[in-house]
Amino acid sequence: MKRICFYLLFSGLAFNSFAKEVASTSITTVAASKPVSATKDAASKPATAAKEFVSGVIVDITQCEPTSPCGVVSDTTKKVLEAVNKGVPKSKTANLINTAAAPQFDFNLMTRYAMGNNWKLASNDEQNELVDLFKELLIYTYSTALSKFKGAQITLTNSTIDGKKSKVITQVLLPSANPNAQPIKVEYDLAKVSEDASWKAYDIKIENASLITTYRNQFNEVVQSDKIEGLIKQLQTKVNALKAKNT
Repeated sequence: MKRICFYLLFSGLAFNSFAKEVASTSITTVAASKPVSATKDAASKPATAAKEFVSGVIVDITQCEPTSPCGVVSDTTKKVLEAVNKGVPKSKTANLINTAAAPQFDFNLMTRYAMGNNWKLASNDEQNELVDLFKELLIYTYSTALSKFKGAQITLTNSTIDGKKSKVITQVLLPSANPNAQPIKVEYDLAKVSEDASWKAYDIKIENASLITTYRNQFNEVVQSDKIEGLIKQLQTKVNALKAKNT
């Protein structure tokens, strides 16, 4: 289940108008259970906005300023899932993620964290190559799963800021024939690298399981056996295979 859930990385932090034709499938929406909390969120404002509904997905945007962490998460989610619900051709899913969601992620920070201590073993050129390949790996990995979230319901439940780091908590209810299906807790960790910078995501945790930690373990195994060069080669091979599947 967690492997499937990690596909939420881009569909949940999804980020812009798309096709105007609404998919013929009827999608039922229900009210969000609780509002976004403004605890420690200096960018939040009093609860003046009601819940905003998008076909097949519910995003509670109460107390979210557009440039705040929860504003980034809610706006991106709304835009990407709106496109998914209207039906995105397989050949265009990677482009959707690349243009709508990817700009809201700090891939440099993500790659550094995923590499851990091995980051220092790479040259500047290798570091740049690793960042580019990791970005492509994530984009093409999760673009193949977007259709699975057509009709998903997402609710923002909490947003906090602590210095230059922030956490946004959501509850994701995936489409299911099981009426007793439970929502999945998805946490987005965001950072602001400088005062003038925008909030960008650097990790996502599905039921407390970190995507960055998962990749760090995998990358470390490869580096230990095949060094940085071997990791780059394996990443490139994987990216090429994923690209072929998306054509």
